[in-house]
Amino acid sequence: SQAHAASNLYVTDGAQMASISCVNPSLTFMALTARAADHAVKSLRKA
Repeated sequence: SQAHAASNLYVTDGAQMASISCVNPSLTFMALTARAADHAVKSLRKA
């Protein structure tokens, strides 16, 4: 999730979840982090 106050800040851990889940969310967090990292690399290559 991208932060509203800072355009270059992304949250990729449990803080972005509105509530807890009944299953282990580790794979979800890893996927979100990989996606955010890919986006960061693409953004830096454009600059």
